[in-house]
Amino acid sequence: MYSLGINFDLTYITVGIVDSEGKILLKESIPTLRYRKFEEIIRDMAQLCIGVVKKAELDMDKDIDFIGIGCYGSIDNKNGVMIYSSYFGFKNVRIADEMKKYISNIPIICENDANCYALAESRIGATKGLKNTVIVTIGTAISGGIIIDDKIYNGKAFGAGEFGHHVVVFQGEECECGRNGCWAAYASTNALVRDARIMAIRHPESLLFKMVNGDLRLMSFRTPFDAAERGDKYSAQIVANYKKYMALGLINIVNVLQPEAIAIGGKIRKLGRDFINDVAELVAEKTFGQYEEDKKTKILMCDIDYDAVIIGATMLKH
Repeated sequence: MYSLGINFDLTYITVGIVDSEGKILLKESIPTLRYRKFEEIIRDMAQLCIGVVKKAELDMDKDIDFIGIGCYGSIDNKNGVMIYSSYFGFKNVRIADEMKKYISNIPIICENDANCYALAESRIGATKGLKNTVIVTIGTAISGGIIIDDKIYNGKAFGAGEFGHHVVVFQGEECECGRNGCWAAYASTNALVRDARIMAIRHPESLLFKMVNGDLRLMSFRTPFDAAERGDKYSAQIVANYKKYMALGLINIVNVLQPEAIAIGGKIRKLGRDFINDVAELVAEKTFGQYEEDKKTKILMCDIDYDAVIIGATMLKH
């Protein structure tokens, strides 16, 4: 038997057929087109599931025993409801019930996407074998998942792990959530690009400016890192500040939760292990109370890419 894992993302909906060992047999994606009505998005999600199963020459009723959906936002996993998602603008939408209009005979469980990521890493990834861990995914936003005693910790209102929205700078930069000074406003890849563009405008003589030929729309989160490696002092400043802000948020997580390990995932994985190691050194310098080596929280890089959401979603049934 197989399960269907769904990554219900801001940009794409991706469906994967996953076996009992967490291996993806086949996956396909469609644009989310998130400004549409909720019902239209879920209809397309269901049709994608049906199409993927058909393409794999499987039977939905005979070969698929479970559907797990990883969603961005606060998710009531008991009732399959997206309580709130700032990016989608949805409140209290019944994802599971809407899916069952099209696929009625298969159990469906919804969960926050970062929680699915955390579950996959704890079962087959970087934090396998550890009981109490945290995953932080860093991309255009920052989110996270908390695993306690091998189980997802959701919190009272199903919003635990939204690390991107703890404040690191009082009355700081505006965040997409409507508050100011959130960690995401300083350590997301969007924040990194914003700061790089500002620096490039202030210093048109910089390599940072020249690498995008003055077209700031071409600035990516990797541009300041590439320019810094080539000796650009302005880019080096951007990179150093970014590492400090990223470490600051991780230090807060360690000081509050003291997990066995924090694994970093998401788009930022593309910067590699050297980057993660540099941040880990900054975290170790400022973490409260963890003086003995065997008591320190490990800072790791996730083993799995965004497929972790699909894989983790299929593990929700266990």
